[in-house]
Amino acid sequence: MEAVLGILMPFTTAILIIAIIYAAKVSKDRSRNRLIEKAIEHGKELSPELFKPVEKVRRPTDLLTGALVSIGVGIGLFAAFYFFFGGLKFAAFGFIPLFIGIGQLVAYFINKNQQKTV
Repeated sequence: MEAVLGILMPFTTAILIIAIIYAAKVSKDRSRNRLIEKAIEHGKELSPELFKPVEKVRRPTDLLTGALVSIGVGIGLFAAFYFFFGGLKFAAFGFIPLFIGIGQLVAYFINKNQQKTV
């Protein structure tokens, strides 16, 4: 029984997360539609901006910030696993984001130098 739960739980969790996100979006859309409906019932003028689709705010990607966050996460995971589980057996998992961050940092400096020369 435990093996079946161990296999099914990741899939169930993923489906549950998707369902929660979908339910939140539907709820937000319903409340927006109720607001529009009540404004129309009371004879208020609605701005055309209210009917435009909501644009997602795009943050500029900063490679340096991403690299430093990955390095910090790697060091944090390494320290947490090392002190809580004792030894390098589990702490080595902290090296994965650490080395990804170091690779991003190297790529940042390479791209920075190439942009200066061009």
